[in-house]
Amino acid sequence: MHSADFIPSQNKVYVFRGGNGREYLNDLHALDVETYTWRTVETHGIPPQQRANHSSALLDGTDNDGKSELFIFGGWNGSERLNDIHILDTTTSTWSTPRVMGVLPHPRAGMTLTSLRGRLYLFGGSGTSSKCFDDLQVLDRKEMAWLDVNEEDETVTGNRHSSFGGSSYYDNSSWEVVNRNSGSTTNNESGDRTSSSSWEMLGGQDGTGGGGSSRDDHIKFAAWRSYAGMTGGQPPLCNSANPNDEDMVPSVYVTGKPPGRRAGHTSTAVGRHIFIFGGSCGTDYLNDFFVLDTDPPPMMRVTEPPSPQLYASRLRHFCNDEEFSDVTFLVEGRKVYGHKLVLSTVSDCFRAMFMTGFRESGSDKTEIEIPNTTYISFVCMMEYIYTGKGPTSIDVFNSESIDQAISLLELADQFFLYNLKQIIEGMLQPAVNGETYTFLCQVAQKTNANQLESYCRYFERNMNEL
Repeated sequence: MHSADFIPSQNKVYVFRGGNGREYLNDLHALDVETYTWRTVETHGIPPQQRANHSSALLDGTDNDGKSELFIFGGWNGSERLNDIHILDTTTSTWSTPRVMGVLPHPRAGMTLTSLRGRLYLFGGSGTSSKCFDDLQVLDRKEMAWLDVNEEDETVTGNRHSSFGGSSYYDNSSWEVVNRNSGSTTNNESGDRTSSSSWEMLGGQDGTGGGGSSRDDHIKFAAWRSYAGMTGGQPPLCNSANPNDEDMVPSVYVTGKPPGRRAGHTSTAVGRHIFIFGGSCGTDYLNDFFVLDTDPPPMMRVTEPPSPQLYASRLRHFCNDEEFSDVTFLVEGRKVYGHKLVLSTVSDCFRAMFMTGFRESGSDKTEIEIPNTTYISFVCMMEYIYTGKGPTSIDVFNSESIDQAISLLELADQFFLYNLKQIIEGMLQPAVNGETYTFLCQVAQKTNANQLESYCRYFERNMNEL
């Protein structure tokens, strides 16, 4: 019902008293660890109201700009659960109630509050109707703000969704469970400045349900990792038109499943780790042991596109572009520029053409005349080669457009562009009717368009029913 924290600068243990069985208290006592003597600490300012089952933690030294501050959070005052924050400056023995930004944790009692590297980690506790919590809340002392804690779907890279409200810029956090008794596995993607955590569970049950477990002779581990940091250094969009109107609160992104719901557990920081043991939820008493690593190694991920994707996205800009071109086609007296490497990669016909020559005397570039086709159709074919997309503006019910489609079909057959041929076959299918099927069947035979020919034969057999 009380809380106790060691104050290194004074070599004393400060005890903030809770209830004594008859009433709730808020007095502060100090134990000198050298002389083993108690004294009542005389304080200034407005102290926290009487309470019990609160939590406390000390931020001291380099983690807090050289200041020594004792934080008191939440608890039960006999009529309601609390979620307030009070700070005692242990140097001046002065209480203060700070203005805290961010979304406040739900009122609760029986939670743990653990200080580490300038932040306070709050976990679990019991709320109204004896509801137990399994959430992690993080208070950043420098920002004096509860960070926005979000759940992140680890199966989708970079996919984040908020579970506790909005924020202005964000840190990343993730939980991970490995070789666990029960629970989940998570990973994290960190940003520019990182702090991280990983829970490990040693035996016991994790508070997900069922009664207390028996002793397990084999130690089982469950890792729960958390990362926090500025990601990319870029703030997300603010909800307000004026960013100055909003509280700039960092966020923490979390993946996976934390230790189960509980209250009355213990929490201790050792180095960069936070150890959590036991607790209870309802009639379930727990004996599990979790270790939270607050600074695991950053995750290494490949996020940039590979070379083939770059080719696909950038190649279109070189279509019919004279820059870097090394072959010129003459179609109806007009020039169309190309690149031998690109064309020979997709077409064996172009490859054979370039290997046999076609160099005009005195020219630095190969020039090839393409007869028996139109400039528009040839450019359309080149656009397909450089983008992988077939024509979209051809109306096969228009006589001029159907001629262009047939011209493209002939070019696709001539230059062994089989995918383009199949695209044009599909475009010409709706044009097959009682007046055109014979002609289109002849075109299909001439261009080796087997699918179009097959459909024309089908139409001929069933025209009376179509």
